[in-house]
Amino acid sequence: MLENFADNSLKWIREPKEYSVNKNEIIITTLPHTDLWQKTYYKFINDNAPVLQTETNDKFFSFIVKT
Repeated sequence: MLENFADNSLKWIREPKEYSVNKNEIIITTLPHTDLWQKTYYKFINDNAPVLQTETNDKFFSFIVKT
């Protein structure tokens, strides 16, 4: 559950065209060819995927991602 998430604490970097956020899940649908790769050995950079961020005061936390 997303008990610790408040809607106003979530911040988008590159907001996706389609998403939903509720107390049980966050669903993000990305466009084709989006990624967060940075500087591979052959200088490939693809930093264009949506990112949903929040801040926490917790020293440790965990989350589960299904793709």
